[in-house]
Amino acid sequence: MKTSDWINLLKENFIFDDLEDETVYALLNYLIDLGLLVSTENDSFEWQGLSNDVERVEKIRVMQTDFLRLSQSEPGFALPFFVRIDTELPTLESLIETKEKNFKSKTISQPEQSSDLSNLQIVKKVGRQLEPFMKAESTIVSRLIGARTNKADAQKLFHYIFGKIGSKAQPRKWEQLSRKRHR
Repeated sequence: MKTSDWINLLKENFIFDDLEDETVYALLNYLIDLGLLVSTENDSFEWQGLSNDVERVEKIRVMQTDFLRLSQSEPGFALPFFVRIDTELPTLESLIETKEKNFKSKTISQPEQSSDLSNLQIVKKVGRQLEPFMKAESTIVSRLIGARTNKADAQKLFHYIFGKIGSKAQPRKWEQLSRKRHR
């Protein structure tokens, strides 16, 4: 089947309705990297292990089984966010974890106390606040990149995943940056 036919089949039977077309194309590249879609002649693709003469109902059943099986593996970690399957969505923390154990730093750096408000101080504060998001993005995007899925596709997939998780950061204690006296 052609790419447009695969997109229609996925939209009708598997993927969530709020996926934009660009994200669906990125998802197709991810499915190719996972080995679910195999390239054939004339820019066509077929599902791994299925011939084109299989009935549509059987094809959908096999695809559902493959989605469920692969969503429980390391490479297919992102599938539950895009495909309607009976699994619970992973948490952001579980997506960020790497195979090796993360070691916490024993020294916790405290922000330097300063009485003047400078641009550098503001940049450092915003950088500390955005650091967990940037770490999550770089980790998940690097896991999504493959032979067919480039960085732009992986970032589209990440932004959709992040929107699905909908997790907010814990509120931080208010920290005064400057103590200028009013004259």
